[in-house]
This record gives sequence, C-alpha cells and structure tokens, in this order.
Amino acid sequence: MSPVRAVFFDLGNTLVVSADRSWVPGAKAALADLRSRNLRLGVISNTGGRTREQLNPLLPADFDWAVFAPSLVILSGEVGYEKPSPEIFRRATDSSGVPAGECLFCTEDLIDTLVAQRVGMAAARVQPPPHADIGELVAALAAAGVLPQARPPEGTCPSGRA
Repeated sequence: MSPVRAVFFDLGNTLVVSADRSWVPGAKAALADLRSRNLRLGVISNTGGRTREQLNPLLPADFDWAVFAPSLVILSGEVGYEKPSPEIFRRATDSSGVPAGECLFCTEDLIDTLVAQRVGMAAARVQPPPHADIGELVAALAAAGVLPQARPPEGTCPSGRA
C-alpha cells in the first residue's frame, strides 16, 4: 500500500454533526493531527447548490476552510457532481496531484466508501453521530501504518530530547 499523502473528508456527520452544526467529537483535533503529519487535507461533500460561502452558516462558528487546501475542497454545488458518482472522487484525486492510491477518503457512508475504493482511493468509515469520534479513527489509521508519523513540534529534536 502506498503512503497516504492527501486526506479528504465528508462534511455532514463526518466532520460536522448535521443536526446541530457542532463538530463531531475529535474532529478538530484530528485535523490538527493530520496536518502535523504533513498531509494535505480536503473535503468531498454533497452540498446541493450551495457554495462554501453559503455553507458557512450551516457549519460550526469556528470552522475554518483554510485548514483545507483550496484545490482539494470538492463540493457538489461547485463541481456539478454528487456522491456517490465516481466522477466527484476522480475530480478529487486529480486535484490532489498524487495517485488515487495515496488519497484517503473518510466518511460515515458505506456506499461513498465503496465508490471511493472503486476509483482507487483508500477509504475509512467513522461511526455516524452520536457514536462518531474522528480522533479514534485517525489513531487507528496511524497505528495500522496507513498514515505517516507526526512531525515533532518545532524546536524539538526528532528523538524528543533537547
């Protein structure tokens, strides 16, 4: 298996609880963890006809699109394809600039997981709310060797000793 270099997330009930616009438990910490692993982050989400600006009122107040590489935010309302169409996943992998096998898609939806795998992406499922915990998913993927090791904090030696 190739090392993962880009991680895409669904929005609703994967990163954000759709019912109340709160973060899924562990989501913010997981995004920070993945960034510490030098991974590019993206979104693949069905948004109806909404653009990211129109989605902002439906997201947590502290949701920051800047966490994600702009070219890796693939919203159905902006690209004209919806999951589970393979085309939206191909669009994401093409935008990533890395082979599909080096892209990971995380969602709570089984069908979307299977279609992402069909186009060559790695895929991981999180339990839907109220049982979701993205942090646990990231920890399990790291333990399984799917994700690269985190970089040490700036100003520290790789061994952790100063």
